[in-house]
Amino acid sequence: MGGPVIFVIDDDASVRRAIRRLVSSLQHTVRLFASAEQFLAHADNGTPGCLILDMRLPGISGLQLQKQLADQKWNLPVIFITAHEDPRSRDAALRAGAMDYLAKPFECEKLLQSVRSALRGQL
Repeated sequence: MGGPVIFVIDDDASVRRAIRRLVSSLQHTVRLFASAEQFLAHADNGTPGCLILDMRLPGISGLQLQKQLADQKWNLPVIFITAHEDPRSRDAALRAGAMDYLAKPFECEKLLQSVRSALRGQL
């Protein structure tokens, strides 16, 4: 197994590319997915890393994916991002174990700080 992987799931291609450019500065592999279903089809449980996850996705939502990963015993820290901030969704995500919940547009350094925290102990 290689080092930690930063998985990014967002249905907006420009957001995925922008996040990849930003988090690539951390010198880890970055893998991009347009949907939760695409992530589940191509990612392996047990790969160390973290997940940057949009709340609103077509098909399986971010909260639904978070629950599914927990049910399947994935040990992958989740950082939620959203353009539609909702206190109930934020509270549900954090109660379910999300490391952070960032409203778009978020500060670049805040996302990098969250990713560093998520990866701590996996290096």
